[in-house]
Amino acid sequence: MERRINIENEFNLLNPWVQRSIEVFNGLDYLDQIGEVYNFGIGRPERLDQRLRNQIITAHVNQNNEELIRLLSLVKKFPYDEPFWYLLKNQDGFVENNLNEVDRIARTLYNMTPEEVVVRLESPPKLNQTIGPKFNVWLNQRFETVNIEEFQNSNNRIVVLGETEEVGRNFVVEQLGQELEKRPDLIAKVNERYIIGEAKWIGTSGGNQGKSVTEVINFCRNQRGNVLRIGIVDGFIWMTYTNAGSITKDKNCVKIQETNFNMMSALLINQFFESLND
Repeated sequence: MERRINIENEFNLLNPWVQRSIEVFNGLDYLDQIGEVYNFGIGRPERLDQRLRNQIITAHVNQNNEELIRLLSLVKKFPYDEPFWYLLKNQDGFVENNLNEVDRIARTLYNMTPEEVVVRLESPPKLNQTIGPKFNVWLNQRFETVNIEEFQNSNNRIVVLGETEEVGRNFVVEQLGQELEKRPDLIAKVNERYIIGEAKWIGTSGGNQGKSVTEVINFCRNQRGNVLRIGIVDGFIWMTYTNAGSITKDKNCVKIQETNFNMMSALLINQFFESLND
């Protein structure tokens, strides 16, 4: 995607919080710092029962389609990203009545070694599946978190709303007049100014990352009343140069970096709050 702003010569034309986020990203220890926000922890392999492990290997070696599929249905994950696996595993009769697809899946598995199948089954779970909760844990540790009554009455400090998903959403919709389907990741108040924010970790290019970018941009676009909306984005999205030294033209990076909305790294939230005190 072509850039409208020359990031080398017109850097100052970017939103100030975008500028600061790019500078933070280019710092020496960005990942160490953002790791404190999302605290991914250490991935641990999920070992199979030894008997089940041996049975899977035997069924694979013997190319026993029916037995292999039955055994794999006993495991939480599948060795690869198979679109039909959830239905085959959870819908009665689908294995027996869709033998062509079962055969296709089995042949895909036979292109791996038996040991490779087991290694994939035992691999650590994806660490980015709990992004939202991890952000909220960090947020509640970093800022003063209060109940809804104290939140509404506060007018001279920085506070973050605690409360449940339902209470938080109802407050934002009914009291603040915002149109939202779910509670925002951030509901804060600086003195008498309300701020709501949507947090996204965008770790790679492509895939479903475009959906996350669209969601956070649309969230910020729908400003209503005097409630300030911000986007809290981190990861690949702040990259400006490729390893080869050329300016990145990844469309998701360009969309976020050239937005007029207040998009920022989670590492800048406190600075943003403090700026509202000025």
